[in-house]
Amino acid sequence: MVQQLDSASWYSHGSPLYGQGIYEGAIAQYDQLLATQPDLYEVWTYRGYALEQLGQLREALANFEQALKVNSEFALAWHGKGIVLAKLTEYDGALTCLDKTVKLAPKDPKAWYNRGNTLVHLQRFEEALTSFNRTIELAPDDYKAWYHRSKTLTSLGYLYAALSSLEKALGIKPDCYYAWNYRGSVLKKLGSYEDAIASFDQSLRIKPNHSDAWYNKARCYALQGNAKQALCYLHRAIKLNPTLYTALARVDSDFNRLSTNPQFRALIHPS
Repeated sequence: MVQQLDSASWYSHGSPLYGQGIYEGAIAQYDQLLATQPDLYEVWTYRGYALEQLGQLREALANFEQALKVNSEFALAWHGKGIVLAKLTEYDGALTCLDKTVKLAPKDPKAWYNRGNTLVHLQRFEEALTSFNRTIELAPDDYKAWYHRSKTLTSLGYLYAALSSLEKALGIKPDCYYAWNYRGSVLKKLGSYEDAIASFDQSLRIKPNHSDAWYNKARCYALQGNAKQALCYLHRAIKLNPTLYTALARVDSDFNRLSTNPQFRALIHPS
């Protein structure tokens, strides 16, 4: 019989230490169990998740594979293997694992969500949208699924639908600073600069040092021809992350109007 334990509740069947974030301690408990019962595929799986949390990805992968040698139909092990392969940027292999996961556990929203993100990395946006839609059917309050759905819709060119998806995300989690930032980016694409700036401001109220929101705000003012404000906010972004934002600003067409401005040139080509 195929086990249908979903990814949201699996850890309660493993070590309580895992749920507390004490991953090394959880691994020690798993090792005690495996020393006398090496065919406990559930424990190999739990151990793999703990190792994944510690960033020990190759070792985690080996644990999931050990679990699958014992029980090739254990959805949680396929899911863990898919997560690890995606983190290793082995997206084709990750998708194979996640396809197997959703076949074995079709009502696991986390599996559909991770499948969607993997498909995005493979630029298979229509299929990714289907996965995020399935996630939302199963877990309608998953704001991250609504957020990633909006990014997928943007990639497909459906900007107004992307905004609608962001409204859902923000209705669930109104303090999600990166969703406000992305809402501003979509509005900028639509030419709604004042509304975009309002979204960036909301992002910054939640996270004042969010460098991307400062940078995006600068872009909007540059597109409006307001050099003074654009330079002010670009300076804030560069101060927070000099390497990234000087490099971006040098090639960003949104700053074309400022290309001959001495202050702009000094910002992007510091002595």
